[in-house]
Amino acid sequence: MSGEAHLPDAAAGREGLAAQLRELEEFVEKSRAAGEELPPEASAMVERLREIVRALDGLTSSLGEE
Repeated sequence: MSGEAHLPDAAAGREGLAAQLRELEEFVEKSRAAGEELPPEASAMVERLREIVRALDGLTSSLGEE
C-alpha cells in the first residue's frame, strides 16, 4: 500500500483535530476575555493539540511527496 492511500485518512484526522483546536482556542480566549481563570491544564491541552496538528501536517506532507 502506498503512502498516498493513507493521505485521505491522515488529512481527515488532521482536520478533525484542527477543528477541535480552533474551538478550544476560542473557548480559552473568550474565558480569558471574561476574566475567568482557567486551569493550567487548559493551556497544556491547547499546546499539545497544536503539536499534534503540526505533526499531522508534516505527515500528510511527507506522504504526499512519495
